[in-house]
Amino acid sequence: MNSTAKKKKKQSNFAYDFVKITGLIPALIWLRPRIVRASENVPKKIKGGAIIAANHTSFLDPIIVHLAFLNRRLYCLATKDLYDTPTKRKFFERMHCIIVDKENFNMSSLHSVCDRLKEEKLVVIFPEGYVNRKEDTVQDYKSGAVLMAHIGKKPIVPVYIVKPKRWYNRVTIMIGEPIDVASICGIIPTMEKIDQASRFIRQKEIELATLYESKFNKEK
Repeated sequence: MNSTAKKKKKQSNFAYDFVKITGLIPALIWLRPRIVRASENVPKKIKGGAIIAANHTSFLDPIIVHLAFLNRRLYCLATKDLYDTPTKRKFFERMHCIIVDKENFNMSSLHSVCDRLKEEKLVVIFPEGYVNRKEDTVQDYKSGAVLMAHIGKKPIVPVYIVKPKRWYNRVTIMIGEPIDVASICGIIPTMEKIDQASRFIRQKEIELATLYESKFNKEK
């Protein structure tokens, strides 16, 4: 990495850290996140690179995921609609967002994600591909997350965000065990295997939702 790239990365990290610290303090007070790990096999701190695959219930979800991984810098996939002006583009790039075109996914986005994984970063993806406003459901997952994890040789960590019943309710974030997609797809994956792994990740999300119901149904 040349000196210009290092300087740009340092500036980006500074802006990201500043916004994260100043923004997450009120978010912690307002959302009062409850982090629940599905089992003893879920590490308290995710080390190294991984893809965080979460359901998508609102535009607050990127902030909510940050609350679950306060000790890490996260890189989030963001739709190109957020980059419609130069100012927005610069801001979201400083916030470690990776641009993606949902209608025409390109190799540039794929390489950007894989590069972050190779740098041992955490990349946040919402595999449903859109904000799902249907209550208590997880829609079909797109295969991109599995493909990226396989190429980057990193696990996928399933995360289920429980949609609060009311705006003032605390947010619960369920974290599942890291999943090695290569164990499902094999060394050279076929589209059938990738789709199978995507369905498996979605099923793990549903299991996290069921676990929440069994643990906290008294609060309803």
